Amino acid sequence: MKTFNVSGKKVIVVAISAALLTGFAGCEDPRWVAKKVSNAMKEKRLVDHLEGLEVAAVPTPDGESTTRAAGSDGYSNSVDYITETLQRHGYEVTYQAFDFRAWEEQSGTSLSVNGQALVHARDATDDIPADFATMSYSGSSDGAISADIAFVTPDFDFESPDYDDTDGCEASDFDGVDVSGKVAVIQRGGCTFNAKVVNAENAGAVGAIVFNQGNDEGRKAVVNGTLGSDSEASIPAFGARYDLGKAWFDALEANTIAAALNVSVEDEVVETRNVLAETEGGDPDQIIMVGAHLDSVPEGPGINDNGSGTAGILEYAIRLKKKLKKLHVDQKNKVRFAWWAAEEAGLVGSDYYSNEVFGAIYDDAQTQIMEELGITDPSELTDAQRDMVEARYNEINPVKMYLNFDMIGSPNYIYGVMDGDLSDTKDDPNNAYPGDFEPPKGTSDIESLFNEFFTDNDETTIPQALSKRSDYSGFADWGVAFGGLFTGAERVKSAEEAELFGGEVDVAYDKCYHQACDDLNNVSNEALTKNSRALAYVATYFAMTEELFEEQEEQKQRSLLRSAPQDKHRIGEKIKAASRETADHGHFHGDFDQDRD
Repeated sequence: MKTFNVSGKKVIVVAISAALLTGFAGCEDPRWVAKKVSNAMKEKRLVDHLEGLEVAAVPTPDGESTTRAAGSDGYSNSVDYITETLQRHGYEVTYQAFDFRAWEEQSGTSLSVNGQALVHARDATDDIPADFATMSYSGSSDGAISADIAFVTPDFDFESPDYDDTDGCEASDFDGVDVSGKVAVIQRGGCTFNAKVVNAENAGAVGAIVFNQGNDEGRKAVVNGTLGSDSEASIPAFGARYDLGKAWFDALEANTIAAALNVSVEDEVVETRNVLAETEGGDPDQIIMVGAHLDSVPEGPGINDNGSGTAGILEYAIRLKKKLKKLHVDQKNKVRFAWWAAEEAGLVGSDYYSNEVFGAIYDDAQTQIMEELGITDPSELTDAQRDMVEARYNEINPVKMYLNFDMIGSPNYIYGVMDGDLSDTKDDPNNAYPGDFEPPKGTSDIESLFNEFFTDNDETTIPQALSKRSDYSGFADWGVAFGGLFTGAERVKSAEEAELFGGEVDVAYDKCYHQACDDLNNVSNEALTKNSRALAYVATYFAMTEELFEEQEEQKQRSLLRSAPQDKHRIGEKIKAASRETADHGHFHGDFDQDRD
């Protein structure tokens, strides 16, 4: 009897343990699992990753800072850090290599106007504000240049119904304006910086200064922008504060004004690579992608921009794997992680990925439909048949959504969520999409789930306009649902925002944006941790949800491919649904509704 009782107890104990395990494994409610993974995201581990990225950075040419810019040893070290960390936790890492134009400003840049030596953004301090910055992909001056300045068609009458914000956007703007042999001074607005500078160069200018527009508080600081990696401009190009441009304009009415400038750059084509990894489990036909750009600007180590997003998804990859194993649950959908190269050069890495991957899938869809219809020439497809191609593309594309995380730890932060359904920002001047644009199915669901997380954690969010200035752009162009978070860049925090989130009024969200001081001291650990937990919550929810977007009312998906050429889509043949007229810069990096370039 005693032996039997002991044996019985053993049997009972085993049965109870099995029941507990079975019950544990059966608890696969997406929100329950998402909360468990989210809570596993700890501040110390996130900061450890930031420290690893700061160590990866290498000295800049002037020795004043460090950098992790694409093409540099600092970027290679960052790739190694991501790779080694993932491999230690059981992930297989792959790379996608591509060539891009690596541009780097050398030491010794100077600019003076009307006898006043101006302060370069990288030399600015809390007490000495910046006056100007060199635009990325500016040409070299090949020694010092001295020349008079000449304005084009600036307009300072902001309240006028006839206000024109397109200074220098058309070649005809330079008709009757003598900029030959001079430095053209152009007001920001209406088109890309590159268009303004190229038009000035074609009109004979030996240099260009784009001063800020001045039409609101967000457009008065130094223009810190880029001409874009595909720019053909060869003259020196700078950005300046609004008040300086206006003062020069007023002074020029009475006298000629001279400028003296000197800038040297290195500009070459180099190879770099995206870093990719994915979970072993989950449906490979339903992939949840999360991404962040890994590179910094040449001027600094980029610990907020974008070490913060990089650290967030790296730690998420680790916690997701560990927590699902501990909970004995199986994910429904595969999660793919991406760290993009050359974002600071104009979204080059993510554009390359989306055009290569989705372009091939679109080609397959087109081939399938043409074979079924007995058509051999793509030009013979009718509009209705192209709709069939797009529907097939959406069906066979395994990537069902993309979540983007760029600058999620700004020191004077807000909690910004992309306005996926355009319900709050459709008329925002920073919205880069046309009036009839309908985001891909599921985009509004992503926004709702991010807002759900912050609401449940007693936080307010601010909807962010879809400005196409970060790596979600290529995914949106290819009809993939998208969403993301953002904590602010160089625009200043309002009193209303300070009341909601704390922080300093009339101080930039990130006063070290694109500067040498974007280091470990330039990150709000509180914002980084909260956003990383939001990242984990939303990504895990969708990873655990068998029927994606089932809560969304069925809607007709307006494909973003209608303007696509009928042959293969590759890098350089970008399919942009957005109106570029609303995005007056060539650099689509980072914050979703901020005027950063």
